[in-house]
Amino acid sequence: MVDTVRIVGEIAVVTATAEFHPLRETMLLTSQLASLGFEGVVLFDLLAVNGLAPNRFASMRFEKNRFDRSSFVVEDHVSSAIKKKQDLTARSDQTFLLGSVLSSDELKDFMH
Repeated sequence: MVDTVRIVGEIAVVTATAEFHPLRETMLLTSQLASLGFEGVVLFDLLAVNGLAPNRFASMRFEKNRFDRSSFVVEDHVSSAIKKKQDLTARSDQTFLLGSVLSSDELKDFMH
């Protein structure tokens, strides 16, 4: 099962699912991150909703219990360790993959 929020060092990795689009749920995320006492960069993995497009990953700063929307950026370079973990988690969850926007050809490519 895919965790929607996980903390990796000083980064919070938030994973979109077919039912959860994090950029549309910032109030819920604000509550979750604030309860964790988190401040720093939030990396959004939007594989489920954007597919393998260049805008799969985006980030925004979270400070003082709020998102700094002016810091939003599509990420060109994501830590290989984070990307690898996100890919492995996604590949191991058939329900996640079937609910994603990935086409059957993209799924084949992604699984290899």
